[in-house]
Amino acid sequence: MGKLTSFFNRLSISKKLAFWYGVSLFLMLSLFGYFLYETFHQSIHHNYDRHLRFEAEQLLSYIQTEDSLSIDLTGYSRNGALKSGVEYGTFVRLFDQKGNLMYRSPNFSDVEEPLENQIPDDVQENSYSSQWQSLPARTLYYPIKDSQGKLCGWLELTGFEWTLHEELNRFKQYLFVLIAISVAFSILGGYWLSRRALSPVASIIEAAKSITATDLDKRIPVNYQVRDELTDLAETFNMMLNRLQKGFEREKRFTSDASHELMTPLSSLQSEAEIMLRKPRSNEEYRETLERMLVEVKRMSEMVHLLLQLSRVESVHRSQPEVVNFSRIASLIAEKYKKVYQDKKIDLKENIEAELYIFAHGAYIEEVINNLLENALKYTPIGGTVHLELKRSSSKAVLHLSDSGIGFDNDTRDHLFERFYRATQLEVQDQPGSGLGLPLVKAIINLYGGKIRAYSEGPGKGSTFVVELPLVDEQKN
Repeated sequence: MGKLTSFFNRLSISKKLAFWYGVSLFLMLSLFGYFLYETFHQSIHHNYDRHLRFEAEQLLSYIQTEDSLSIDLTGYSRNGALKSGVEYGTFVRLFDQKGNLMYRSPNFSDVEEPLENQIPDDVQENSYSSQWQSLPARTLYYPIKDSQGKLCGWLELTGFEWTLHEELNRFKQYLFVLIAISVAFSILGGYWLSRRALSPVASIIEAAKSITATDLDKRIPVNYQVRDELTDLAETFNMMLNRLQKGFEREKRFTSDASHELMTPLSSLQSEAEIMLRKPRSNEEYRETLERMLVEVKRMSEMVHLLLQLSRVESVHRSQPEVVNFSRIASLIAEKYKKVYQDKKIDLKENIEAELYIFAHGAYIEEVINNLLENALKYTPIGGTVHLELKRSSSKAVLHLSDSGIGFDNDTRDHLFERFYRATQLEVQDQPGSGLGLPLVKAIINLYGGKIRAYSEGPGKGSTFVVELPLVDEQKN
């Protein structure tokens, strides 16, 4: 059984489909053939019973029921049938109501094998089939009643159905042959049809084999004139390849940009160190150099921190989010930044609706608000205004952060959330940064099924960031 299962599992889909199609057709035709054979068989018995019943009715007029049960077949037109040979004659016996034999036809004298009688218990006509003298026989018991309707005995008529059974056996052989031919043709036809139907799969396999990491721009051919499951499969593969290609390109760009961004401070550190080692320097020169090197180290530390955060957010091996109080986190971070904003003479206004709960990681939500407030602090000039608002909108918690800072144009807006992207405006280039803050914010928001958008009327006209996150139904105190 195990070897058979192993062999079947190694078959191609086309062969499996053809096999199951053949098995299904075989079962269906077998059931149909069995039903047809049994129906024909019963019809033969029924027709032969009519023949025996006709003979019994012809014999009734020769049976005497008065005083005692007897039969006189003198003048019976079919008396020859009661004397003919084994295969073609009709065998007649007459029994009284107690089962005693009163008469038997002359042709019984030529028979050595006795015929067992099976007189019915009920007073009604009965027939059955048996094997007698190595031939299929059919026996009919016909009740004999007197003038008052009382049972007097039984008339037994037995004949042979061998010619009819020969036809029946021939019919059965025809059925077997036709079923075998039909199943054989169905398996061949099913295999051909399945191969034809699954031919697009072969194209998909060949196309998939030819696609490697170096040529992800290739796609699986799709026959749009035919809409079926294979068309959907090919389109699904192509959509997956699109995502893979974008992922590879993003990671390639990320690796290139990260290498470039990290090489700049490392080259600066190396240059500073080489210059200082060329000849002895004063304490003041050493101090200035170390301070410049410390700035570059901080810049790299911030970049590495953001890269690690991005890696954690995008990792599949992260802890499950929990219900957190979005309102409380926003209030605490806004309170922390108030002193920093005051020192830069920027007015930080807040309008936070209480008790808004979301499914998230508290530390990641803090990272979102920190990055948005830090950006507003960098790019809002002295005397400017930053407005932080958190409110409920339908089933979402909506965070608005508006500032009166440098703003941005449409081209900058399209690239704001790309890694390592920094606007070309002079005010942006003068500020320290890695270009990873907003991509990290977007990755965190996407992680929790939210959205983030950025708006600005243009350079110098301020900017607005809108964050939407789904609310938790139940309220927590």
